[in-house]
Amino acid sequence: MESTKVYVTASLVTLTAAVLAYWMYRKKPPQHRSVIQRIQSLDEVKDLKWERVGRVSKLCVYMVKSCAPTLVEEAWVHENTFGSGRMKDRCLILVTEKGQMVTGRMIPRTVLVKTALHDDTLTLSFPHTPDLHINLPQVQANHDKQKTRVWFADVFGLDCGDECAQWLEGVLGRKCRLLYNASLPVTRTSDIPNAHKYPLLRNDDQSSQYADLTGSMLMTSESIADLQTRVPHISLDPLNFRPNILVEGTPKPYDEDSWKYIRIGDAVFRNVKLCTRCIFTTIDCRSGKKDPNMEPLRTLREYRCFDKDEPTTPMFGINLGLDLPGTLRVGDDVYVTTM
Repeated sequence: MESTKVYVTASLVTLTAAVLAYWMYRKKPPQHRSVIQRIQSLDEVKDLKWERVGRVSKLCVYMVKSCAPTLVEEAWVHENTFGSGRMKDRCLILVTEKGQMVTGRMIPRTVLVKTALHDDTLTLSFPHTPDLHINLPQVQANHDKQKTRVWFADVFGLDCGDECAQWLEGVLGRKCRLLYNASLPVTRTSDIPNAHKYPLLRNDDQSSQYADLTGSMLMTSESIADLQTRVPHISLDPLNFRPNILVEGTPKPYDEDSWKYIRIGDAVFRNVKLCTRCIFTTIDCRSGKKDPNMEPLRTLREYRCFDKDEPTTPMFGINLGLDLPGTLRVGDDVYVTTM
């Protein structure tokens, strides 16, 4: 009898320890779990079964968050940053005088602000307005470091000065300032909320610049074309959805939802999370005006809401985590594996 009690007690202790260990495993951020989620070398790439699903039709770099893109023929991805030449995607951000993030959701005409980079000079342009020229090394020399917040993460940047602030107020009709990431060593200071819901997402997938989540976002022309059939009364531009990588020629719309690993050129990505969509999708990148009927967001909500915790937030496009850095070019074949 005594031995039975000892056995039962030992079994309960073992079971309790196992439950506690599993609970602690579930609480850990994904990057600390033992499951291998990241392709580490080209040898692993060769061992996977890849399927061609389309080709790259556009590559877009958005130097200033919420402003117009620069279309490029060649881009690079490295350390969760997307770029072309010396341009880095979302390396600048608009903020209020109190340091709060400013986006096209708040000021739709930000999408009409274009950027160009020549040597060390950043040029901002806006219709019917003289261009503004910013010497980026001078910005770095000022060391005027400020903090802002991109959703759940505190980030930092260097203020681009009063002349820039005055120009922005003139074209946007609101006082705001421009911050430059430069080469600040740390930009993200918090974990990703609900990361446990996305098995391929790791905290270190966060953008090293000012993107909302990861450094690259991919969409397909077929998915956008399917949405267009559902909103025939408006004309959709793929750039309204602000992809870094636009792919064409996929077999079916929304095939990208199920992709796991994506290989383009010599770069390899993970599909870490479907991209959540907001009112920004209702702003026409050509006019800077918001659709009065909240389209296409209203239609997306009818068939692209999958998260029970966010029942009114549709998903469209995919956020990419970077496994292997590399170079991408317009015309490159796109390969995926769903294993």
